[in-house]
Amino acid sequence: MKDSPNFLTCPAVPELPSPKGEDFIKPKNESQHPAAPSNVERVTSHESQVTKDVGRPGRKKGFLKILILLVVIGLGVLLIPPAIAVGRAAWAGWEARQALASLQTRLQLGDFDSAANETARAKQALEDINHNLQGVGFFRDLPFIGTQVRTMQDVSVVGAHSLDSLLDLLNVAKAMSEALASGSQAVGQTNVSLDSTKRWQDLTKDDKRNLLRTLQSSLPDIRLARDKIDLALALWSAIPQDRLLPPLAKVLQPMADFLPIMRQAMDQSVPLLEALIPLAGYPDPKQYLLILQNSDEIRPAGGFIGSVAKVTLDGGDISDYQFFDVYNIDNPVSAVWKEVPPEPLVKNLGVKAWFMRDANWSPDFVQSAERVLDFYLRESALQGKTEKTDSVIALEPGFFRELLRLVGPIQINGKSYDDQSFMDLLEYEVEIGFQQQGVKLEDRKAVLGELGAEILSKVQAMPKSDWPKLLNLVTNAFTEKQIMVYSRDAALQSLVDRRGWSGRAKPTVCDFTWVVDANLAALKTDGKMVKSVSYVLDAHDVQKPVANLTLTYNNTVTKIDWRYTRYRSYTRVYVPEGSQWISTKGAMAGDLNQTGGKFVPGKTDIMKELGKTVFGAFWAIEPGKTGELSFSYALPPSVSDCLAQNNYQLDWPKQPGADNTEINVKVILPRTIVSADPSEPESKWGDATYEAQADLREDRNFKVKY
Repeated sequence: MKDSPNFLTCPAVPELPSPKGEDFIKPKNESQHPAAPSNVERVTSHESQVTKDVGRPGRKKGFLKILILLVVIGLGVLLIPPAIAVGRAAWAGWEARQALASLQTRLQLGDFDSAANETARAKQALEDINHNLQGVGFFRDLPFIGTQVRTMQDVSVVGAHSLDSLLDLLNVAKAMSEALASGSQAVGQTNVSLDSTKRWQDLTKDDKRNLLRTLQSSLPDIRLARDKIDLALALWSAIPQDRLLPPLAKVLQPMADFLPIMRQAMDQSVPLLEALIPLAGYPDPKQYLLILQNSDEIRPAGGFIGSVAKVTLDGGDISDYQFFDVYNIDNPVSAVWKEVPPEPLVKNLGVKAWFMRDANWSPDFVQSAERVLDFYLRESALQGKTEKTDSVIALEPGFFRELLRLVGPIQINGKSYDDQSFMDLLEYEVEIGFQQQGVKLEDRKAVLGELGAEILSKVQAMPKSDWPKLLNLVTNAFTEKQIMVYSRDAALQSLVDRRGWSGRAKPTVCDFTWVVDANLAALKTDGKMVKSVSYVLDAHDVQKPVANLTLTYNNTVTKIDWRYTRYRSYTRVYVPEGSQWISTKGAMAGDLNQTGGKFVPGKTDIMKELGKTVFGAFWAIEPGKTGELSFSYALPPSVSDCLAQNNYQLDWPKQPGADNTEINVKVILPRTIVSADPSEPESKWGDATYEAQADLREDRNFKVKY
């Protein structure tokens, strides 16, 4: 115990090192052996080690807390702004959806002011989506999330452009509504609205003129709206829709469906309005000679002209509507009329003078219509009538079929005329039925006037909601040459020429084929013919291209009667100017009835018309039989030049009225085909032969690169 420290020399708490030095304070009785530490040193050293061991975990925990805090703050800095941006974009999307829903309701009610406001609200919301999504930062660059974000931005831009276009159109609709109101007020009537139930016949003459005036002044805005739709569609096409999430793709589908429909509507509306406004007699009234061409008896520029009508359009209002049998125009002047007809009409139809009924001999409707108009005016003058008509509109039966399909059946004298039966009933009435009813020969076609008046009445009674259907029907009729227009008014003719509505012959670009039939004393047999045309071009040597055109016609008539008989046609084929005729098979000197039941070969006429070389021949097909007429010819250097540039183009116009012709094209080229329009089936790719098939309801064009 002697060496044991007491409580005076060994404190209960170990002393800490001096804050001003590295060594412990040594007591005065410190041992003289430095190698052996004192008790104080041992205890202090031990306690100091304990303190270090206890303090180290605490510092680790503090560091982790700080690190976690920094991570949280960093993530907040990174995530909170994008989250806010996405939230704002989502809110803007909800606003857009609400506005679009309200817009649809306003449009249905015809409330154009409110519809315009909702359109502007939806457009602003879509623009907000695009703006807000700019705030997602680097997430736009991530492979998957970025695609969705960028796509939503692109869609919002497309939507904004579309709504901007709609806003332009709503301003036009608003102006039209105001025009109706002012027109009605001018004649002391209650304001006429432009709601979906409004009919054309409900509008006054002033209403119609005001509408046309407004449409004319609004054409620049409508064209601008069309251009914006074009831009929106181009932007939409650039969006990577195949990489979208299914829910997002589903949301975007209405946009995908809407834009092409809107584009088609605008493509149809703009050219229609540009031409139809002056055609409708605004600002100046227009008098028309309306010719009904019966394509069951095909003629070069359409069908046989059996009936004509006079009609005046004044600001969209129809007046002076009169129908005539064409023979009531031709017959009274037959003794003094001396126009010399084309040779095929003399030889195969037996006519000695060229009357209005046969005047559409050129397949170029502009040329035929000018001759029809000239004959009409001069024949009328010989009868002491003064006519001021300067324009012609030709209508084919296909147009009336589509109209009746749209407006529904029409009742005339207890008979129902619909889109399927009207031609059969009509031809029976004007050929047979009128005799049974005791109707005079010169009045036999009065039923046409009644039929036309009833169709016109039904069209005018159509609600505004059906006007787009009528617009589409008329557009298709122009495209398919069921309606053609000619005018001596140069400005108006220029308009219809630019739209392709005049039936004018097309120029030759490379290769060209145009088959033109002329029914000569075959009654209404074209309505029973099944027609197919095959064109084969051997161009493996581009310097010596040789073509073969084969017409295969089947006469499905089972017996000869008042309406149907053997098929008799003088057929012309228009080919590139400079083509050299090689041979013809199937040409006939006359039908079998004329040649004693024996086939007698006929000659081939070679002519130049409309900037083309023309081969013409007569042929005939007995009931129940199939006939072939073929022409072989060498194409001119102009086609060789086209082929030498590794490009080939074939233009094949439709003959007006020839609605049911099938065409087959085969082109043998010197090298493997690179591309073609229309395309071949994939099974036929990879060779130097191009094959295509189409109907001739409209002009066709074939392009091949190799």
